Formats: sequence, structure tokens, C-alpha cells
Amino acid sequence: MTEILQTPKLVVVFGGSGFVGRHVVRALARRGYRIRVACRRPDLAGHLQPLGNVGQIQPVQANVRVRWSV
Repeated sequence: MTEILQTPKLVVVFGGSGFVGRHVVRALARRGYRIRVACRRPDLAGHLQPLGNVGQIQPVQANVRVRWSV
């Protein structure tokens, strides 16, 4: 059985806009987590937001090759 969090915790998923990552994001959203998806092009990650409730999934710009963005 899936446990739903009473107080949502914030997690960051790197690579969450990719094929495997979107399944991780969906699983975390179903468990009640608030999720920030770190991706190079957040404008192209809109397909992730319908996986959760309004405001639950937020794409943010980050690139692991650029230290200040992480």
C-alpha cells in the first residue's frame, strides 16, 4: 500500500524530465512529496506538472556541469 505523507516534504530530482526520471517524479507525487525537477530547460518540462496536484511539481533550471546552478 502506498503511504501518503501528512506533511509534504520537498525533494529535488535531477534528470526528472527524462524517460526514467518522469516515472520517479510520478511515484513521488503519488506519495505526497513536493518535487523540484532540476533540468536544463524547464520551459520544456511542462509535461511533468499534470503528474501531480497544482503546485506540487516545479521544474527549475539547473545544469550539473555548472556549479552555481546547482
